[in-house]
Amino acid sequence: MAKQKQLVRTLGFLQVLMLGVGGTMGAGIFVLIGHAAGMVGPALILALLVAGLVEFFTALDYAELASSFPIAGGGYAYVSRAREGFLPFSVGWVSWFGAMFYCALSAVGFALSLRIFLPVLPVSATAVGIVAIFTIVNLRGSEEAGRTQVILAGILLASLAGYVLLGLVLPGGFTWAQFYDEGGFFIHEGGINNAVKIFRTIGLIYVLYVGYEVIGTAAEEAKNPGRNLPIAMVATLCICTVVYCAVAFVSLGVVSVEALKNSSAPLAQAASHFLGRFGAPLMGLAGLVATLSSLNTAMISSGRVALALSRDGYLPPFLSRIHPRLKTPLPAILLSGGLIAACAATARAVFLGYVANFGWLYLTVFANLSLIWLRRKFPEQERPFEVPFYPAVPLIAAGTCVLMGAFIEPGALALGGGLLALGLLVYQLRQPVAHVVEAVARTVEAARHEILVLVANPLTSQSLAKMALMLGRAREDASVAGLMLVKIPKTTPLALAQELLKRRESEPKALLKQVADYVHEQGVPVRTLLRATRSISAGILSVAEARSGVRLILMGWRGQLTTQRVAGSVVKDVVRGARCNVAVLRDRGVDDIRQVLVLMGGGPHARLALRLAWDIARSGGAQLTALRFVPEGGEVDVGVEMDVLRQGVEDVLGEVTDAVTTRLVRSDLLVFDTLAEVKAKGYDLIVVGASEEWFLQHMLFGSIPDQIAEKAPCSVLMVRRYEPSGVSWLRRTFKRLPP
Repeated sequence: MAKQKQLVRTLGFLQVLMLGVGGTMGAGIFVLIGHAAGMVGPALILALLVAGLVEFFTALDYAELASSFPIAGGGYAYVSRAREGFLPFSVGWVSWFGAMFYCALSAVGFALSLRIFLPVLPVSATAVGIVAIFTIVNLRGSEEAGRTQVILAGILLASLAGYVLLGLVLPGGFTWAQFYDEGGFFIHEGGINNAVKIFRTIGLIYVLYVGYEVIGTAAEEAKNPGRNLPIAMVATLCICTVVYCAVAFVSLGVVSVEALKNSSAPLAQAASHFLGRFGAPLMGLAGLVATLSSLNTAMISSGRVALALSRDGYLPPFLSRIHPRLKTPLPAILLSGGLIAACAATARAVFLGYVANFGWLYLTVFANLSLIWLRRKFPEQERPFEVPFYPAVPLIAAGTCVLMGAFIEPGALALGGGLLALGLLVYQLRQPVAHVVEAVARTVEAARHEILVLVANPLTSQSLAKMALMLGRAREDASVAGLMLVKIPKTTPLALAQELLKRRESEPKALLKQVADYVHEQGVPVRTLLRATRSISAGILSVAEARSGVRLILMGWRGQLTTQRVAGSVVKDVVRGARCNVAVLRDRGVDDIRQVLVLMGGGPHARLALRLAWDIARSGGAQLTALRFVPEGGEVDVGVEMDVLRQGVEDVLGEVTDAVTTRLVRSDLLVFDTLAEVKAKGYDLIVVGASEEWFLQHMLFGSIPDQIAEKAPCSVLMVRRYEPSGVSWLRRTFKRLPP
């Protein structure tokens, strides 16, 4: 059974805190506060305080849950630990969409803030563009996103602090007359009417307090989670509540409620009263930072929830894949980014806020209840932090969330109900669809398990046959095709030459039969292909192209690997031109393989090398060692890099086994230290993937693979994985981006 792939703990306390602050104090304070002020006037401050108090109970629950179960997924992860069936799925499903809608809200807020400087920019296109940029930022890793968050949230806090202080002391700033311009603290008639309006306002601004959930979704990447997570969650809520009330207080004392309500950038409009012509641009810049901050954290949250849903079998398995070099759930981030872009294209900020609120409320109701369920289910679980006054706190928190949900806009409630209905459909269909997809995948995979072996030289044909046999035995549906090509003159008709080859006995035909008989006797299906051709390399490529089931071309190399021999050789032509995987054996004996060494990098060729090395090791009962080099100098976290190596092995093999040993070596002399490792450990076979230089004409697979194959005392299998040229270019370009 494969171990669950884990994210790497790279986020320190400051990064975790800023994820919470930035994810909470983002687009909402710049986009929604004007609309909220229009609903209740000065009583907005009371609504903010009540919302903060209500959220305090939930934050305490999250503090215990996250420190006790520091795993990706936030509230969904806790509910899925406590319950089974549709309930945890529905919580994860709705919270995933809630995070995406909040991310879309942040993108729209960014577009609105940017229009202060460039009024001609379309809101929808700008929002979609910024989502694409931050999708790439999140692909680079949580540490990268965490550093970005510290900078963004720090600038945001400084900007809002400056707004409050300057608004209180400068001429044109806060006045009590303006604060009570509507006739008092409450602007509606009757206590009940005011109370209803306040609760409806809380239903809108609830999304301004979701920092604890953002922290919870990234808990698997937090260092020292038992201490850092509870402190960060409570501190986030306290900081944000104080700042919100201060910002609302100043804003209501500077401009009228009606002006705030009708403004797409209310803080910028207020700042222009006491900062003059510099006010709107300065707060516009702060709004850009705030929206980027919340967009960044909401995207982290949405990707991690999708990862958790995939791990639990509710979403397709590929969404739980963690990129071995970037250490991020790349497919989950890409899917979430695409859906967020689609939501952002609507450009409806207030509606996006209400829908995001529905998602958070639905999530937090059951997340709070999960604390009670988990205490009963895992009474012996270590809990670094425990909520006081249990079980009153989680019950109060869940009840207030239900109460807040009753005041959400009806349209948002309807959409939330539609999401739940869609989730129920996905839940019911996931297993039948998964069975169909699995059956199709098995059929397609089975059709692509042919190993095309080039039989050309009696000195290499036996070793190639043995290598093909080891690779073929590792997969039930694999087969081997032995290919012998006979070069004919240009003047000889191809059809005639092919007919003569079939009729006459010849030395090539006998060698081909010998290889086929050997493979067949070992129980692997084999077929022979004898072809006439005018160009050996073109003949190999055309046969591989015509046979759609070929997944690997296996060839041999004899003699030295020099520039003169490589350039223009048949093997090099095939390595460059084949539209399938290629492996070349530098043969020094493959009769008794007990120790296999595979060099691990981060690219597709290294992953293919690991896959083939594992097939060879399994077939012969050999021990496999996955070796990765990291630079000798510089700041390298060996523990993190070792986790990356193990995760890379698990991701490729899909399982953890004692037959695979992982080793990490600090060195800048890769060839020298690889050969020293081989000599010290007595390896029988080295498997190495092509480097990025493999396409150069004078190298077979690149400088390092070629040197290892030339100097190693044992056999070396060099491999190149096929990928379309466009994909290859994008991958190399992305890899060159600065970390």
